[in-house]
Amino acid sequence: MGVTSTVLDGLLCLLLVSTAVVTATAATPQEPAESGDAPAVAETLTTTTAAVNYTLTPRFGTTRVDAPQTDGAFDRTAHGTLAELLARATVARITIGDERLSHARDDLGRAVVRAVKGAVRANHTRITAVWRPYPESSIAGRLVVGSRPPPDRPVHAATVEVSSGFPTRKRAIRDAARNRGVDGVANATADGIVAGLFPSDRTRIAASSASPSAALVRHRYHRAANRVGASASTELGDGGVDAANDRLASALSKRVRRDLRETNTSADEVHLGRVRIVVRTWP
Repeated sequence: MGVTSTVLDGLLCLLLVSTAVVTATAATPQEPAESGDAPAVAETLTTTTAAVNYTLTPRFGTTRVDAPQTDGAFDRTAHGTLAELLARATVARITIGDERLSHARDDLGRAVVRAVKGAVRANHTRITAVWRPYPESSIAGRLVVGSRPPPDRPVHAATVEVSSGFPTRKRAIRDAARNRGVDGVANATADGIVAGLFPSDRTRIAASSASPSAALVRHRYHRAANRVGASASTELGDGGVDAANDRLASALSKRVRRDLRETNTSADEVHLGRVRIVVRTWP
């Protein structure tokens, strides 16, 4: 089951801070999974569904956001398996270097952690979800549930992969590698990352709408542009989003190119479309 959302909610996944509360889980099994059986915990993550309610809230920082706090205007709900929600929260925590790209949905991450802890024996389990577009990338998202296992306990492990919601771009990346080598791979990879962060149609609709969320979309878009060193567009209407995304991708590709060259990463090692979840359990 895929994570569902409204148009604005899907876009704001990486743009807006939210305050989240888990309202319901259809747990399978109903009791926390037993310790020492990582595959069973992994199955719980992929079969247990949850509904998460949250409220989008503006984060001002150094820039004022003129977004009226209309009752209910920022309320959202996300549905999906625990694994899918983990993936979504992980992508929302993307860092570039050592700095978060956005503090979008920090509270959503905490709510997802609470949902997971309600379905597994968290004091005997550590779950690590990572989105990393290529090995040793300086661009990544990570979310951890549970503490480290004791050094004197036997540890069991299992791994599952979940869609990140980003376009895979595998063919474009391979074609770019044949035509332009590392530079082509970097450009195609950066294009895919930006397309995942700011889907053109949804960004255009959200930023141009009369809803209270529009100001937040524009504000978070400008924060991302500043983070990657791109000039921020003041117009995200017709034609503006595509041009702004091109500038974001061009700036981001410089970092990607440096990563690829330093790590000797090939086009086949680029995976934009998946989040890897590793489950470790102990008795």
